Amino acid sequence: MADDLASRSLALVILEGSSLVILNLFSLAGNIMVCLSVYRNPRLRTHTNLYIIALAVSDLLSAVFVMPLGEIVLFAGKWPLGEAICEFHAFMSLFVLYVSPATMGLTAVNRYVRMCRSNATYQKIFSPRKSRLWVLLVWLFVACYTAIPKLAKLQDYEFVPGYAQCSIKHLGERGKLIHYIIVLTLFLVIPMVATAFSYSRVLKVVRQHLTEISPSLRRLGGNDARVSIQEIRLSRSLFIVVFTFLACWIPLWVIVIMRRFSLVSHMPRNIELLCMFFLYVSNTINPVIYAGMNSTFRSEFRRIISCGWMTLCACTQRQIEQEEHELGPVMSK
Repeated sequence: MADDLASRSLALVILEGSSLVILNLFSLAGNIMVCLSVYRNPRLRTHTNLYIIALAVSDLLSAVFVMPLGEIVLFAGKWPLGEAICEFHAFMSLFVLYVSPATMGLTAVNRYVRMCRSNATYQKIFSPRKSRLWVLLVWLFVACYTAIPKLAKLQDYEFVPGYAQCSIKHLGERGKLIHYIIVLTLFLVIPMVATAFSYSRVLKVVRQHLTEISPSLRRLGGNDARVSIQEIRLSRSLFIVVFTFLACWIPLWVIVIMRRFSLVSHMPRNIELLCMFFLYVSNTINPVIYAGMNSTFRSEFRRIISCGWMTLCACTQRQIEQEEHELGPVMSK
């Protein structure tokens, strides 16, 4: 596998390396704009958008600490950065791999409680303070699970040429089996089940709203209709995020399991690398979905681009005041 990486043609080296550079740049720009949009616009500072920020930050961690080192590997044809950087790269890539689906599952549960339970229940479970606490607890748990096996000498890290990155080196078959049972249960099956259940209930409520409630509220002209429409649009955009996330990540998990447990005699390097690229595409595409499905995000993205990085502060207040005048006061979520 290492020989395959080192013996690539110049054209293939340029193609693979430059493709990852392009994904890296788009991921950086898009996820930074998501964070800036929420920082700039009070309308986007809702409980649910906290989880969008968490997803954007996890994507940024990949764009800052994982993808650039993969680019170096693809251009160099080997790991040239030493053991300490390899261990750091392995930890960050594993952390992002585990924390993203966990955060996605938590986001789906948030949508379920918001759309399917009473407002009092939502405030009780997902108050601003508790929402931040949920994210903090999930991220701390994932960080501990990622770090403790290495610190306890139950696992090691090594460079994996097929993935163009450092990853886990299992020290025994039993430990490997236990690891993947835990990982697949906590960071794939449980988030997928929670997500499937939550969004099936949310979609049912959305259909009921669209067919029964929304027309009546529009005739009355009440503010509740506007709040409901905003929630529905947010739920739709998050549903699309989840769908694309699963479409990008499931091939990676399938390849990992097949490779780790020798279910195939030989795994081509380009197949392994393609699965890693699917993961990086997931990091890149989420901001596009937010902008495409949410008019407020879309407006903020346009403002960030038009104002330019050096004049953001000067433009922000005037534009938000203009939006307040056009759309009315910010409504609590």
